[in-house]
Amino acid sequence: MKKNKKIDPFKTPVLLTQKAYERIVGYAIRYANEDQNPDKWREVYGILVGSIENNSKVIVKDAIPMVVGDRAGVKYENKQYVDMAQIDASVFERSIQDDKKDFIIGWFHTHPGFGFFYSPIDCMTQLGYQIPNPYAVGLIFDHDKKESDLHFLGIAGLRLKDPELGLSSSYDLIELKYELEENKMVEKIESISKEINKNIDKILKEIKYIDEILRKKALAQLQRNYGLILVPKEDIIVTDDEEIAEEDDRYLYEWDPEFFKKSYRIPKFRAKIEEVIATAYDELDNLLEKDEKEKSAVRREKLSKKVQNLLKKPNEWYDKLMDDFSKRIEVIFPYYSFLDTDERKVIEYFEERSSEYFKILDELNHRSKLILEGYK
Repeated sequence: MKKNKKIDPFKTPVLLTQKAYERIVGYAIRYANEDQNPDKWREVYGILVGSIENNSKVIVKDAIPMVVGDRAGVKYENKQYVDMAQIDASVFERSIQDDKKDFIIGWFHTHPGFGFFYSPIDCMTQLGYQIPNPYAVGLIFDHDKKESDLHFLGIAGLRLKDPELGLSSSYDLIELKYELEENKMVEKIESISKEINKNIDKILKEIKYIDEILRKKALAQLQRNYGLILVPKEDIIVTDDEEIAEEDDRYLYEWDPEFFKKSYRIPKFRAKIEEVIATAYDELDNLLEKDEKEKSAVRREKLSKKVQNLLKKPNEWYDKLMDDFSKRIEVIFPYYSFLDTDERKVIEYFEERSSEYFKILDELNHRSKLILEGYK
């Protein structure tokens, strides 16, 4: 019985899934389609996630939109490299959790009206993927070529023939296969494209609202009026030492005013709450030490209400803020896959900042019950 021979990486076929194709086209048609003036068409760039199966087939399972450029190119800035590193780490973590072998398998970009070829800059980008991974693939989408005889889906795969030659290497089209029949993939993407073009202005308006109104105004006002998040001082030391970092945790709830005053700017509201809680615990501890349990129970209820009254407004403000955010997300969510990194980061950053506030608020709500050790 003959062993299967390893296929030359350049000749290794690529299977494009419906999910990846939809994300590529869904993002691309936002900036170049038949209903737009060709002078306004713009290129887009993204990365491909997938796996190599038995060194004989590459499967492109997903495509992640990254950035939009101008009419004839995409400028890849430092922040995109940072974004890509974060995505790479996230893909790796998910692969470990799901027992898969997925990783960043290549990249895609568009050539609206230009067809399928590599410019010198494209060759340089492909080198960045193909040198560490000979199987890496570059996909190009051109809506102007869609439903043509040669490229029915408007997409083609390319690789460098001799990546070890660097920019001197030639390139060529590679064998591209599809998860579904081509006509079915086109039918699916046509309906999706219509929905995207119909709703994208509304989606972008909601994203702008989250950034300009919810984050920069509402969340900022919540922090100004009922500040809970500690703000690190400029002279705080950044360290890779895990033990030191743990000692410097902003969510350390064994309140140490002297430590925090040295390292953080403490909002007045947070300082007031912490002082009221600390004073209440001291009083109740003192009563328990004197074995005055009945008096302690009465004082505990009264002091607890005092703390909860202080927390009432921030709880109401936060709930109202998140209700508004949830309404916006309901509109955005069906189209989230077709947003690029800058647009996704608006949502992610709001979630991150609001989550910071909630963690502290939730802990304070719990501590407001003034539950003492040894007291039931």
